[in-house]
Amino acid sequence: MTTQNYSEQDDIIVPTNDKFTYRGLDGNDTYILSSKSDTSIDIIDTSGSNTIQLPEWSKIKSIIFTSDAVRITCDDMTTFTINGADKFTYDIGGNETNNEIGKISTFSEFADLFGVEIPSSGQVKVEDDKIVYNDKLAELYSVEVKKEVNGNKFYINGELSPDLELSSNKTYVFDQNDSSTSNHPLAISTTKNGTHDGGATVNNIKFFVNGYNQTENEYSNIFSNDTIFDNAFVVFSPTSDDTQLYYYCLFHSGMASDAKILIDGFKEEIVTATLNITNNGASDYVISNKNDPTLTLERGKTYEFNIDASGHPFWIKTISSAGTGNSYSDGITNNGTSNGIIVFKVPDDAPDQLYYNCQIHSSMNGIIKIVDTNPSGVIVEDSTSTSNTGGGGYGYSFELIINDSFNDIPVISYDI
Repeated sequence: MTTQNYSEQDDIIVPTNDKFTYRGLDGNDTYILSSKSDTSIDIIDTSGSNTIQLPEWSKIKSIIFTSDAVRITCDDMTTFTINGADKFTYDIGGNETNNEIGKISTFSEFADLFGVEIPSSGQVKVEDDKIVYNDKLAELYSVEVKKEVNGNKFYINGELSPDLELSSNKTYVFDQNDSSTSNHPLAISTTKNGTHDGGATVNNIKFFVNGYNQTENEYSNIFSNDTIFDNAFVVFSPTSDDTQLYYYCLFHSGMASDAKILIDGFKEEIVTATLNITNNGASDYVISNKNDPTLTLERGKTYEFNIDASGHPFWIKTISSAGTGNSYSDGITNNGTSNGIIVFKVPDDAPDQLYYNCQIHSSMNGIIKIVDTNPSGVIVEDSTSTSNTGGGGYGYSFELIINDSFNDIPVISYDI
């Protein structure tokens, strides 16, 4: 390697030349690590009080520690080898050229950020994508888009639309700098497909382009106008109140398929049944080929209402009425959608009777019975049926998707 010596003053050094050794002399020198594609750089400086700076949005793919050296590999395979690393301090988020100072760490504190102790002999390697954000190391997810047989799909860290398990005490950064993500801005919602199915983007999310915080609309506009940009990131900090979330494209539905984000080990609810609900004009909701049938749900179980009734918002309520008043919210997600999925985890203290209503048309309504157990297994019954006597009762077919793994679901029986 070619050696580049510096002065005995306090130098600011941005090492960029491939196969160069950068050597500071006396003085308190600052080395700003800036990635260049497929570059190998050595740094050695044992005189003075010297600092390694990792500016905001610096990406680290892997790192190797020895007792007195560290090798940092960045996202584009730039490798920085720092000899005498135990003599340096480490500035996370700082940039001397902008007079910015981040979080200062010793060599051992720097290693602790990666969850390792400095070894007395040998080496320790960590392969875990990180990015500098807000003077800390955040978890990094690389986003790509690839065309599949059923349309464009998000790939996260090279995997097709995976489920993600996140923690509420961490920050996560989704990197959208790959050219394939152009026109596919990513967001996160409590509802699968987000705004495409009546949901909205969560509040605890931030959008950044070219280092500047953007609103969701500004972020979308940049992606839709073919604007040249770099450093496009979505930053997400889950809270302990988050449980199950979904990532999605702000422009196109279905790009994450059924992928979920589970927070703090949250276990996905087992869905007892999915009811497909359409409409018969403006007069009835149609469930299992029945107009406005009575439903029987069990406390403690979870049901999905798959609504496909444009212009007829489906509300679960405490009183039968049009409009949005008297809505029941306990255990319900996405109440009032006309195209999307309502999830209802029936609380143990739910009332014995609820109602479903169209927000606009009062004739579209029905009863929801809430019971502790439903031995018959019948979920959908004619609204006019009050018993199973007289040859009528429950003699009809069902269009319910039942989860076979839910062992305590009683067998559905039929009266003939």
